[in-house]
Amino acid sequence: MRLISLLKQEEKFIDLVGRRPAVPLKDAIIESMEEAPKGTIFYYDLNEVREVNGSGIHEVIVKPLEWLYENYKSHEKFLILKNLSVEYDHLYNIQITCNKEKVSIIAQNDESYEVIGNKAGDALLELLNLTYLHKQVTARDLAKILDKKHTLIATHLTKLY
Repeated sequence: MRLISLLKQEEKFIDLVGRRPAVPLKDAIIESMEEAPKGTIFYYDLNEVREVNGSGIHEVIVKPLEWLYENYKSHEKFLILKNLSVEYDHLYNIQITCNKEKVSIIAQNDESYEVIGNKAGDALLELLNLTYLHKQVTARDLAKILDKKHTLIATHLTKLY
């Protein structure tokens, strides 16, 4: 996994509040994603982030996610979040913005994860949970586990991907 630091060199933390200061950061993030090798998994360490609001989240999380969605066939790159802060209500604020913008992102904490945003839906979340549990699984394996048709599971996995 490759860290995308949200900090400038001299900073110890950042606030993702407001659109204006977040736009140059978003542009740098997308440029970094574009230049990375195919298959790269990026993450933001939210220990670097204190305050967040919808505008900052939209620029730094939603727009890069939209770029990834639009270009997934050519690059196979992904973004996750790590170390969400309870103190700064990261989960709550990111959840509201992701739901409003109809995107989902994975937040990883230690050995577990959480899907933020309701775009995925129950069927895809079930597949994600099984995939996470088994670490490596095929559509046939999942179809057998869930007693569903292979083609249905394959379609759902493509959406999840």
